[in-house]
Amino acid sequence: MPGVPGASLAADEGEERLDAQRLVEEFHDRIAGYVRMRVPVGDCDDVVAEIFLRAVERLGQMRGEALGWLFAVARSRVAQYYRERKAGMTAVTQSAPEAAAERTAEIGGLGALERLEREEFCALLRRTVMQILSEEERDAIALKFTDGLSNIQIAGILGVTPGALGVMLHRALGRLRRAMLEEVADVVPGRA
Repeated sequence: MPGVPGASLAADEGEERLDAQRLVEEFHDRIAGYVRMRVPVGDCDDVVAEIFLRAVERLGQMRGEALGWLFAVARSRVAQYYRERKAGMTAVTQSAPEAAAERTAEIGGLGALERLEREEFCALLRRTVMQILSEEERDAIALKFTDGLSNIQIAGILGVTPGALGVMLHRALGRLRRAMLEEVADVVPGRA
């Protein structure tokens, strides 16, 4: 069972149980990746810690697939984060020193101009995503492309059918593509 994304939280006798330590070891990186896409970098660690605290507190009560359940808890906690701050899902910004250090580590092999262009593009993409996509569409995209979940897993987390999810992703990505092409039309002649 170690390393299996669908590890069970079963409480029935005869089924292997997932303990708190294994829960964190197996799923921390995936949940943290999702949270990093949704909240400012300075608050990510706190939000992730709260998600796992809730999960550990309720571990004995849960049944079924751990990953899907954890993403549902994460979605709920991210929504609560924004409700508490009354910020809604407006543009997410990172503090400059933390963001610069994080991006420099990720793209250290690039020159200064390439790093600046990448940072500007990422900021533009983040603003565009926050402006034109619904919360559900942002969740679907984050779960698909950041966490690498299957459409069936994402559909279960979001409470939609896999077919409806496919349509949602297709439409959301189409709108995002068109919006980004409009944004870069001034910068890249002939691209519109």
